[in-house]
Amino acid sequence: MSSIRGCSVIDRRRKPERKKEKRMETQLLEIILISTQDLKPPSGNLRRMQTCALVWVDSANKLRTQVDRVGVENPTWNDKFIFRASSDFLACATSIVAVEIYAVGVIRDHLIGTVRILISNCLPAADLRSRNFAARSPSLTAVQIRRPSGRFHSVLNVAAAVVNASDFASLTGTLAIDHHDLMGQSLRCRRGHRQRTAKSEQLSGGESCDHSCADSTDYSDGADSTTSSSSTASTVLKDRNI
Repeated sequence: MSSIRGCSVIDRRRKPERKKEKRMETQLLEIILISTQDLKPPSGNLRRMQTCALVWVDSANKLRTQVDRVGVENPTWNDKFIFRASSDFLACATSIVAVEIYAVGVIRDHLIGTVRILISNCLPAADLRSRNFAARSPSLTAVQIRRPSGRFHSVLNVAAAVVNASDFASLTGTLAIDHHDLMGQSLRCRRGHRQRTAKSEQLSGGESCDHSCADSTDYSDGADSTTSSSSTASTVLKDRNI
């Protein structure tokens, strides 16, 4: 406000408008680690090899498979994982899903192979160009495994697809989760619904299953979740189902 000859004059100059932040569109990427063939055990390994794998899109949110105890050099996991990623990330030609394969040890686990899966090789080219990702059946591919020495040896069978976010409404805000924990959420959801129904018909009609899941644990970043820390060579890879 300025003053001219004792009169107050309002400064009507237009203030610069704040730029509206563009909300980043995200998708749910499903990764299925199926199996490997002809893994080479670590040197000096005297026990029957048991294996598991870490998988991540963002290194801050790592997930792991269950431990395969019977396949030895040819483990089979068939474990599914869901990661939240932006459309720009999925459409980028260099975006990857990282996998590390470990032989489970008594004192520490041994890294026996790494894989870098190019997302652009797993999703339809038309979706990548348009950045309009439709839910489709998983695309299967085999990727070479790089040993710690740098040499390629054996392959990882993997599948990938973008899934319909509306089918996973309870995952709002979750960055990464495996299907074992996802099924645990659904089970708690159904149990809560049955308990409310048993108490009274009024509660059953007034509350929904989705509401009961809102108070469930966020598995994207917690010490008690299956998300691994960056210390990938620690015994945190032990099977939680022992």
